[in-house]
Amino acid sequence: MKKIIMLTIMGICAILCFVGCENGKKPGKTIEEGQQNIESQEENVAEHSVLQENEPEEIIVPEVYHYNESGKIIIAMYHKFTSGTESDEWTRSFDNFYQDLEYLYEHGYRSVSLHDYLNNEMKVPVGCTPIVFTFDDGSKGQFHLIEAEDGSLIADPESAVGVMERFYREHPDFGLNGTFFINGTGYFGSTGTRAQKLQYLIDKGFEIGNHTNTHVNFSKASIDEIQKEIGVVVKDVAENANGYVVDTLALPFGITSKEYADYIRSGEYEGTRYENKVVLLVGANPALPVSNEDVNLMRLPRVRARGGNKEVECDLYWWLERMEKNPEMKYYRLEN
Repeated sequence: MKKIIMLTIMGICAILCFVGCENGKKPGKTIEEGQQNIESQEENVAEHSVLQENEPEEIIVPEVYHYNESGKIIIAMYHKFTSGTESDEWTRSFDNFYQDLEYLYEHGYRSVSLHDYLNNEMKVPVGCTPIVFTFDDGSKGQFHLIEAEDGSLIADPESAVGVMERFYREHPDFGLNGTFFINGTGYFGSTGTRAQKLQYLIDKGFEIGNHTNTHVNFSKASIDEIQKEIGVVVKDVAENANGYVVDTLALPFGITSKEYADYIRSGEYEGTRYENKVVLLVGANPALPVSNEDVNLMRLPRVRARGGNKEVECDLYWWLERMEKNPEMKYYRLEN
């Protein structure tokens, strides 16, 4: 009897154990089911890869720019500005500067940067002609900062930069470009630090160029003086504009050094190396495109925007009028 009772209890325990094990199973698959799932995933990945390989890739074709390669480009040269009438041949009024921009826009010119020119990346609409703006000496009339109502620093509307910003708001397709060739002894008025003035221009898309530390006459300078005059400006801008590299130079007085021209191109001052990609003259002709084998980037001509009321041969409007009469003289964009 006891034996029967013991066998019965053991049977009940076995049944309870079996049921407990079945109910306590974790969700999942058997090893065979898991292997099948892995194989299925691998097949899906392989199929997806094949589909990706067979899908046509989107091909982006860069826009091609063709120009009248026999034409030339005006690199316009400005100096001082005034709110009154022009007082001398180097000074232009803000009103006349705005009229310059209007004339250029209406006659199909569009602004490009000096580095756009150097890199042969001048992109303007079909039928339009690129023009480069340059400004020598870093005068207050060219650009200076004033404090806005909110306390921020902005370009004074009564400055060349202020005029260009206004024109750009009215005609954004004209572009906002220009290179300011500064001296190391001071530039752009007294408001704001050097860093603030430089950074404002750079943030707007303008470029900074070298006009030597003291506006030196290179023909009377030694090797050491040449390197110092150029190197001081390069170092100053790099220190005040987050490492900005100055690699363009406008010759003071338009005078070079026949004997030491190599040091104007490249050299070193107090551990600061410099290398100028272009050296600009004072005048007095439009420049050849960089694609022309005869271009000389170490003696690149500019066209002076003269103040005063007297028309002078080879100044800005003298060339503009001749280009309008002879369109083949322009480096304009052709139909593709």
